[in-house]
Amino acid sequence: MKIQEATPLTGLREGTCSSAAKAASAHEQLLVAQAKSGRSSAFGKLFELHRVRIYHTAFRILRNRQDAEDAVQRSFQRAFTNLYRFREDSTFSTWMTRIAINDALMLLRQRRASKRLSENNDDTERSSALDLTDKAPTPEQALAENELRADVIHAISLLGENLRIVLLLRELQGLTSAETARRLCLTVSAVKARTFRARRYLRKYLEPQYGAAGGGFRQNAEYECRS
Repeated sequence: MKIQEATPLTGLREGTCSSAAKAASAHEQLLVAQAKSGRSSAFGKLFELHRVRIYHTAFRILRNRQDAEDAVQRSFQRAFTNLYRFREDSTFSTWMTRIAINDALMLLRQRRASKRLSENNDDTERSSALDLTDKAPTPEQALAENELRADVIHAISLLGENLRIVLLLRELQGLTSAETARRLCLTVSAVKARTFRARRYLRKYLEPQYGAAGGGFRQNAEYECRS
């Protein structure tokens, strides 16, 4: 009796992951095609598939539930209106993530402008708020933090596709290296390597403007490669 060679367990896992990813991608492509042909129910299914992930992406930028929910609604409305422009050179999920980031940044800028106007029009209220800063950041500190976050998101948008999607999952959606690897059907070491390269780029991009704040990505990146 001929004995067949055993398939390594890692090979089985990678094959299963690849098959599942291809099946999910094919299903998504079918829904996109149906939605483009005018079937609103197909777009509704795309909404249900991605709304939670898009919400978490928006929330990590805005840090406010209501604003994040508004960003999700805006993003899917924009996607529905402009679906005919989706060339399918990336996945629908990636396209939706880019739209959500842009809409979240727009809301962040609007909120920032509204906050500045409120502070300029009511000095008394502003002084009262500053009296409570022993337990909360000052408006200036909060603004600086939001500006840094917005610049980080912009820098991420300049990355190549392979690096950008890894960093979006790691930084915006808060996934671990192992979770990111499963999502993208990569090895954990590949995820860590791409995270290191992406964070090194962010550090170089941000250090001229933010100094030590931008340099913090170097420490994080080095930690990722060691862990």
